[in-house]
Amino acid sequence: MFQGSSKLALFLESYVYGRFILADFKAYDTGKEGGYILILYGDYTEEDVKVIERNRIFPRTVVYRDRGRLAVHIVAYEKRDFPWLNVVMFLLTLLSTFFAGAINAGANPFGPGILEGWSFALPLLAILGAHEFGHYFVARRYGIPASLPYFIPFPSLIGTMGAVIRLRGVLPSRRGLLYMAFAGPIAGFLVAIPVLVMGLKMSYVVSSDLGGLRLVFGEPLAFKLLSLAIVGRLPEGMDLMLHPMAFAGWVGLFVTALNLIPIGQLDGGHILYGLLPNLHRKVWWLVVLLMLPGGLLWNGWWVWAFIGLLMGPGHPPPIFNEREITIGEKVVGVLSLLLFVLTFTPVPIRVVP
Repeated sequence: MFQGSSKLALFLESYVYGRFILADFKAYDTGKEGGYILILYGDYTEEDVKVIERNRIFPRTVVYRDRGRLAVHIVAYEKRDFPWLNVVMFLLTLLSTFFAGAINAGANPFGPGILEGWSFALPLLAILGAHEFGHYFVARRYGIPASLPYFIPFPSLIGTMGAVIRLRGVLPSRRGLLYMAFAGPIAGFLVAIPVLVMGLKMSYVVSSDLGGLRLVFGEPLAFKLLSLAIVGRLPEGMDLMLHPMAFAGWVGLFVTALNLIPIGQLDGGHILYGLLPNLHRKVWWLVVLLMLPGGLLWNGWWVWAFIGLLMGPGHPPPIFNEREITIGEKVVGVLSLLLFVLTFTPVPIRVVP
């Protein structure tokens, strides 16, 4: 029996019976939140929706609208534990990104020199944090049970494997899924752009003939436009040496593009499912197949093809599938595609002798 079931009866008597036809009823418990979703048919006004949302019977109530249908998502209880694991993983990621940033700045990371890594680590964590908290706050707004962000430390060129939030339990609404998925990339992008602008202003031009192996980073369209506006067109035989802050901005664009790949449960996969669920499986096959020859350009695409295979072509269906695609949702789809075009590069990293 779900906690708050007696309250549910009171809610039905006060807000549903005599007003709506109760077409469906779902109940779930994710371990952190007990909840119910009621599918209501009938004529309703905005005032009816506001009255339901403002009810004092349950601590949280979220209403999804869809042409004569309402999905009322009510949370029976909320239990919050202190996020010890999130805090510890963030501190470890802070350390690992400072370490990577110090190396990138040419400082010794084994000692006070690690503090030199701030100009890379802090902007990068701001971008990743904006991305994941964008997901988190919109998820909470739409009643999607989500954890706080988990930052992932990793010994690498950037010191991290990014950050994730964990969705717990079922997805209440397809519309909520769409907005939650879009909120992360757009929030991260909006932070990455000023970071990149400041970093490019501190970058400098060097000769291409430096000798030895060099890492050359691909230039997505957003990077090219900003570089042209701030640095200008580079003379023949010259390259741009990125300041650590500019590198953090570049990583932010790269992470945005990867998340917008329309497969599985990446942000792009969520967005595609939220708009065109019938195409989700077909697009998964197309993208994974394109990654195979793409690996000839950049070996990383073979890794992502493998990740795509692990995720599979399926997507968990939400309880409430809205039948109407609104103008706002179409705008989200167009902006998502534009964001992908601005941040994607087919060869993100290559080694030049």
